[in-house]
Amino acid sequence: MKKAISKKHLFLILLFSFLVGDFFSQISANAGMGTLNGFGAKKTFFGFNLGLEYPKSNQTTIYGRIAYYIPRNNIDSTTSSATSTTTYPYSLQRNYIVSTGYLTIEGGTRYYLLNGYDNGFSIYGGSTILVCVNKIKKNYADWNYPYNEANFENYGTAKGTILNLGVGLQGGLKYTFPSIGTFFCDLSGNYLIVRQANNDMVGESDNYPFNSAMLFTFNLGFRKDFY
Repeated sequence: MKKAISKKHLFLILLFSFLVGDFFSQISANAGMGTLNGFGAKKTFFGFNLGLEYPKSNQTTIYGRIAYYIPRNNIDSTTSSATSTTTYPYSLQRNYIVSTGYLTIEGGTRYYLLNGYDNGFSIYGGSTILVCVNKIKKNYADWNYPYNEANFENYGTAKGTILNLGVGLQGGLKYTFPSIGTFFCDLSGNYLIVRQANNDMVGESDNYPFNSAMLFTFNLGFRKDFY
């Protein structure tokens, strides 16, 4: 019985090793730089990305990519109201800075036309799924009034996170140099179908001026095949 179990475990280990080895013997890694724009947003985010791509054939691949976009700031003002109706003055103007950043994980299927995944010049496209973590931090300006800051709302620092799930399309082109690697660029558009804020501060639309329900990303990078 023990011998049978040992042989079964050995078979499963060998099968798993074969499948993993076969997967990694065909995988490609890529790195690059990119931009992110929200539809109707005021500014462009710049970032860096790393990814993997697995060819199912010379015409079809599965890919995944993680990207970090450097936070951008927006200066605005709000009314800071007193916590008690007996406080005078009851409201004061207060400036603040909202810092917004993105971390995205994108994946999907790509279909290559012309020379395919491995050779020369090709164009590609496909569907995408996007998971986006939107970090938001709100810093209020220094208190310059001769009143106790603790008696008013909206003081100090507030921060939160919005978790987004999106679906979309991607299109791009690439050129493969034999024995060197592949240079590529692509454009993705994703519509955010789920947006979940972890607190009320980031749940208010005026607290994330760069966020949008439609995100566009452009990436330029280099791919190296490991097979």
